[in-house]
Amino acid sequence: MLEPYILLWDVPAAAHRELKNLGATPHGHYWWLHSPLKPDPEYLYQQQARFAERAAQLSATLHCTALGVVNLEDTALLLWVYHQGRLVFQYDSNPMYLGCPVCSYSSETVGAEVHGLEELCRLRGVPHRAQALRAWLVRRRGLGFLSEHERLERTLALLELPTSGAYTSQ
Repeated sequence: MLEPYILLWDVPAAAHRELKNLGATPHGHYWWLHSPLKPDPEYLYQQQARFAERAAQLSATLHCTALGVVNLEDTALLLWVYHQGRLVFQYDSNPMYLGCPVCSYSSETVGAEVHGLEELCRLRGVPHRAQALRAWLVRRRGLGFLSEHERLERTLALLELPTSGAYTSQ
């Protein structure tokens, strides 16, 4: 399973040294920063908030765009995109991941949460893919893919971003 990471792009050359000092891995015009986050269900919401804050801080400080990726046990995929410190996109494939198992609602009845997709597509220069991306992001697992990792790979490809294979082949 791929560990949480932050993918950065549009990073000014002046920030490359700082990213290297942080342990980021370059690949073409992109930088990967591995996160030490080990999702713990007891503190999950606090961890998610800190991870998103880290992506926002890097984006603001380095004057770039940052995509935060957290795949929770291949049951929930969380994405955040910050552009120069401003949140432009947020996604949660399974908002009921920690839902109450005896409640009347479940992860099967609550759909994915997608905010800012059109702005993200404009930012990436692929506004024509917004509808296809939305269909892919809200699709239930089992309808064209079996894992959140597969959903992530397809989403990255549609956004013309490097897939995690580029990161893991380093």
